[in-house]
Amino acid sequence: MPIKWILFTGVLVSYFISPYLPISWGWENSLLEWLQVIILASGLVLNYKWWHDAKSAGDWSAARFLTWAVPLWLLMIGRELSWGRVFYPNGFDPVNGPSFVTLAELPYGTIVNPLLAVTIVVWLIAVIKYDLYKIPYKLLKEKHFPVSELSITILALVVAGLGEKKLHLPVMEEFDECLAYLGLILTAYCVSKALKSNAK
Repeated sequence: MPIKWILFTGVLVSYFISPYLPISWGWENSLLEWLQVIILASGLVLNYKWWHDAKSAGDWSAARFLTWAVPLWLLMIGRELSWGRVFYPNGFDPVNGPSFVTLAELPYGTIVNPLLAVTIVVWLIAVIKYDLYKIPYKLLKEKHFPVSELSITILALVVAGLGEKKLHLPVMEEFDECLAYLGLILTAYCVSKALKSNAK
């Protein structure tokens, strides 16, 4: 069974299996949240490998595209770490788990939002300047873009949101976010593979 269908199945059954998982897995700074960080960090490392392969092959278009994927991986990792708040616990509740300082209370809290804004603006400028948005569109036209993998990733994120906002099942939310990030790596892998094939 292809990996994408394993992920899809995981999303479908997440509602039914989440009640059997430890409640603590839905807390902030839980096992699943750290697993998400590991998954995203793995995506960042793989992105470097794909960039190195593209650069070694002289495929500068793919290398540039992968270079500007780095800020996205870093932003997602930062988000899962609550921009560092997870390293500053300030309490614990037996039901809801640990609590953490606010963003404003972090030693560097005042620069987080401005830094995020600058990062996003610079990334958008790069996307426009180097026509990076044309690469996925070109792959889509050539039917090389991993539509089903990306669709499963988006579905997992939507279901995670439903688990949090509508069903109030934090374990389900964290579980589906793990699947979404795995789906993101799978999507990125398929894109890098398609770029490599196009360069030949």
